[in-house]
Amino acid sequence: MADRLLLANARVLTCSDDIRERPFDGDVLVADGRVVSVTRGRTDADMTGTRVIDVRGGCVLPGLGDAHVHTSWPLDFVFDHAGIAATEPTEHILDVAAVTRTFLESGYTTIIGAGTTQPLDDITSKAAIEKGLIPGPRIIPSGPMIASEHGLGSDGELMEVAADAKQLREIVKRQCELGARALKLFISGDGVVPEYPSQDVYMDDEMLTAAVEEADSYGAFLTTHARGSLSVAMAARTGVRIIHHACFLDDDALNALDKRGDDVWICPGLHYLHQMVNRGAEPYGMTEEKIDASGYRQEYSSQIDGMRRLREAGVKMVSGGDFGHQWTRHGTYAAELARYVDQVGMTPVEAIHTATRHMGPAAKLNTGQVAPGFLADLVVTDGDPSSDVTVLQNKPRLVVKGGELAFVNPELYP
Repeated sequence: MADRLLLANARVLTCSDDIRERPFDGDVLVADGRVVSVTRGRTDADMTGTRVIDVRGGCVLPGLGDAHVHTSWPLDFVFDHAGIAATEPTEHILDVAAVTRTFLESGYTTIIGAGTTQPLDDITSKAAIEKGLIPGPRIIPSGPMIASEHGLGSDGELMEVAADAKQLREIVKRQCELGARALKLFISGDGVVPEYPSQDVYMDDEMLTAAVEEADSYGAFLTTHARGSLSVAMAARTGVRIIHHACFLDDDALNALDKRGDDVWICPGLHYLHQMVNRGAEPYGMTEEKIDASGYRQEYSSQIDGMRRLREAGVKMVSGGDFGHQWTRHGTYAAELARYVDQVGMTPVEAIHTATRHMGPAAKLNTGQVAPGFLADLVVTDGDPSSDVTVLQNKPRLVVKGGELAFVNPELYP
């Protein structure tokens, strides 16, 4: 095997800090798992011991990332969480392996867990990927979601339940010792379960602060399901790293986020709501009446407005779509980026940054840019995603992870 890899005759989108960036003609040289050089035009480096791949004008950009992933949800998942929890584990883990492979083959080289249905799904698949047993992205693993004794999930069937700060700290410690590094708390309701409205708030500052401290001692971090403004503000001021949804935002929530600076990220999950309110889920039992009862129509409108305010305030967002339902099927992950463009008004490059440039720091990985020193997690795609972000919904030509070919599109290279 060659010591180095050159992606030659490429169009390179580096995902630098210039949101006006457009791909340029160049070569990308990789060695020891990292990008060594990015050359405009052809490189003059010595090619001895180098595997050269002519990508014939394909666009090279950083591997994509998703910060809201449930590997537990199989490719044919509808909305039966209890059924997945009850599936025989050896059968279920094969479904998990199919999900990790689908992420990789869709151009996603990093995923951040947002809660597993069977406790060790992320941890087991991460270990298998790192051993080379199955294909998949880099995984920041989660464990089961964690609920308050008075909140959504408090029945304990699918989540671990904490009554106070001491119990929450113990749960975080136990999950971290098993290998979890992104621990998800349910601190708000969700209108899809009408008795737990999205504006509800569960847990308190003492509980979240204890959980953040315990996770930090293991090099882990917290993520939260927080749809309402009060829950978002609480997550921001207590040190939660990734806040999922944030559908309702007021000035207090925005101020709390602003005070955190570059140490907090919002992960919207906009495509999920888009599909819900536009009847994409209707064939699977989400009737117009259920959508009306959920309050999702108001929530969708509010989230779009909130994302625009976040953008204006400079609060960082990371892409993550809660994918895996039949109305947000596995393999369609980049549809989330399209919603940022056509609903929120981001430019394609801004949207791409949520899955690349912002994703690396959020995941605590040196990824997300095509630049010397960064991990060589790269995707080669047709078309120009800086002009049309929907090209990222197509299967890529190639995926490179850690400097090695991780996927080659058999339709293009039989």
